[in-house]
Amino acid sequence: MKNYKTNKLRNAIRTTILAASLAVTPFVMADNSKYDADDKLRDAWLDGKVETALLVNRHLNNFEIDTDVKGRTVVLSGTVNSEIDKDLAGEIAKGIEGVNKVENNLVVEKPENIDYDDEMDDDANRSFSNWYYDSTTTAAIKSKLLWNGETSGLKVNVDTMYGKVTLKGNVSSSAEKDLVEKIAENTDGVRSVDNQLKVVQDS
Repeated sequence: MKNYKTNKLRNAIRTTILAASLAVTPFVMADNSKYDADDKLRDAWLDGKVETALLVNRHLNNFEIDTDVKGRTVVLSGTVNSEIDKDLAGEIAKGIEGVNKVENNLVVEKPENIDYDDEMDDDANRSFSNWYYDSTTTAAIKSKLLWNGETSGLKVNVDTMYGKVTLKGNVSSSAEKDLVEKIAENTDGVRSVDNQLKVVQDS
């Protein structure tokens, strides 16, 4: 996975740099309309921008997402872990200046459940696979909270260890506290939720 991400990032940067270098050649500088009319150059530029935006997003950089741009239309393919991640990738692509349309063909493949050892509860002994799975679970919960208009996602701290989620931070009401807990409970990979959120009324 690490090599995949590194190669994808290198390819995205290489594409962006290539498009930029071509755009400032004497020929193009002499005729700016040529750049505007060069569909392949424009699409290569957009492809590099979309690839980079997806790769640096902390909620999506663990997933395998491929991009292709034709006529300012971005086509997304590959796999993500949830519908939230699929929608997030599509919104990021739509937000790139110059993109007219996004065809989101990403496939949701939920990760296999890991059989955790109930006796294990400390971070020191956590294997890389368990750490990776817990990190993915945390990212999924944070994504849901950030996209939900009824929760203050930025004020909620989420920590996952062996599938056990701990929620900390401040919320504005008991209803929001219960909603955050329910969102966490309904996320794949969650075994239990320790809701330590505090209700703090805005002054």
